[in-house]
Amino acid sequence: MDIVSHILIGRIISAGKEKKHQFWAMFFSFLPDLFQLPAYVYLGYINNRAFFIPQNIDWNHTRDAYPFLHAFTWEIPHSIFFLLLFILPLVLFFKLPKIAFFAYFLHILIDIPAHTGEWAMKPFYPLNFQISGLTNAWAWPFYAMFILWIIFLLIIFLYDRPVNKS
Repeated sequence: MDIVSHILIGRIISAGKEKKHQFWAMFFSFLPDLFQLPAYVYLGYINNRAFFIPQNIDWNHTRDAYPFLHAFTWEIPHSIFFLLLFILPLVLFFKLPKIAFFAYFLHILIDIPAHTGEWAMKPFYPLNFQISGLTNAWAWPFYAMFILWIIFLLIIFLYDRPVNKS
């Protein structure tokens, strides 16, 4: 799934909460994909793309071609083991809102049906157990993503209520 959708989902799950909780939910909802920025730039660079922005086709076969890069930018951050061994202690140590942990976990859960084929999820990495999803939502055409963003924004608009401080 694309980063904007993940951020909007973080906003949906934090609807009605304090701004601080909304911020952390939105940040942790896309944090697993933040690790992909080096791979993103690298793939754009090696494929001679303008501004180092890779095209969807550039991601094909990267799991096999760049296993080290793929492991550290995709498999590990999208692993439940990473969530439990690094993210949970981080949230607890810095006394972040618990919704941050939930947002990260939800990112992993949502990516399971949203990634198939080469990008099928390995939620228990480094174990080789893999779950193939229904679609590669990250590779949808822009108009399809935009429609999804509008739906998410409507959900936020309909269900977000101001925090009652009394």
